[in-house]
Amino acid sequence: MLSILQFRRRNDERSAAGQLLWYGLVSWTVGLMCWLIWRFRTIGRRHIPRQGAALAIANHQSHLDPMLLGIILRDRCPRMMARQSLLTNSPWPIPYALRVGVHCIFVDRESADPGPMRSVLRELHSGRVSVVFPEGTRSLDGTMLPFERGVWLLIKRGGAPVLPIGVEGTFDAWPKGSGPKRKGRILVNVGETIPCEELLEMGVERALAFLHDRVNTLRAEARAEIRRRTRGRWPLPGPADEQTGAPPCTAGT
Repeated sequence: MLSILQFRRRNDERSAAGQLLWYGLVSWTVGLMCWLIWRFRTIGRRHIPRQGAALAIANHQSHLDPMLLGIILRDRCPRMMARQSLLTNSPWPIPYALRVGVHCIFVDRESADPGPMRSVLRELHSGRVSVVFPEGTRSLDGTMLPFERGVWLLIKRGGAPVLPIGVEGTFDAWPKGSGPKRKGRILVNVGETIPCEELLEMGVERALAFLHDRVNTLRAEARAEIRRRTRGRWPLPGPADEQTGAPPCTAGT
């Protein structure tokens, strides 16, 4: 319980008031709302490092994913990469929360500006946690897209262990091109950290394939667990079942 007051350990760059507000009160409130609506749960939280640098990577199904990862990793007050367009295309107070509250690192996908990458590297070199979505965009059907090579540069130059995270159920809750729905179940599966040295020995192609498979396995495990807990009602059947070999859904609503 007292870990929430360990401000220097959590993030030595954020003020105590900012940590208590955004990663305490706001995080707890939003997490409660997600539990009430989608029965949001997490497994594997013990794998989150309590201190030291870590690069968290996850699959990307929905607008909900950054919010949920911020809740899960709130003990470390992470910074995450986000699209620049969210500042103009999102309703208030989302832009304010992203910019002022959680200090997102914004990326303009049409620009070659290395600034965002440098910001992530600065976080890692300072012993803090950053979050990236290596697919680069949200999934159209809940399956995972190939990882972009930019994450390899962060691994190579950041020198931090990688924390793989599988997100499942957010596609049903808020699919791309639609608004949020009040149905579904969400589960986030946190895996064991992977040493940077182990990935560097593999080389770029093998390492990206390995990380993709690891995150997808965590996602598949979360999908199967949701099916077990809901007796087959969720997640809804779709291409994600074919990608993972998960058991079919027995009911859609």
